Amino acid sequence: MSNATIDANKALVLAHYDAVTNRHDPDAIRAQLAPDFFDHAAGKRLSAEDVIAHSAAMHETFADLSAVAECLVAERDIVAGRFVWRGRHRSPWRGIQPTGRHVEFRGMTFWRIQDGKISERWAEIDFVGLERQLRD
Repeated sequence: MSNATIDANKALVLAHYDAVTNRHDPDAIRAQLAPDFFDHAAGKRLSAEDVIAHSAAMHETFADLSAVAECLVAERDIVAGRFVWRGRHRSPWRGIQPTGRHVEFRGMTFWRIQDGKISERWAEIDFVGLERQLRD
């Protein structure tokens, strides 16, 4: 695989974080995902509309939601990254009533890119740490 393709794969993942987390851009999300996108964290195929609904819910729950890559590496058709998310808790999340607190949580995600589209995702997000910030 060429360096140009690897760079394009990394750019696609960064653009996807921008579309899902930083801007909530449904049209970009639709363009980025393969029709048979499989989210291993969810354990099922998700349509672009499912991902858009998840993005909308996260933006409703966390005001000023953003994600920044702390590290991004790629090899062959896989892009891996460590990301930090930030926002302010403004509506219920997993049974926790709004706190108004600013939160910061991290996670690591692997993405498979096929034919210029995101086809798979594996994610480990520190939701325990997030809940701790909301409960303490």
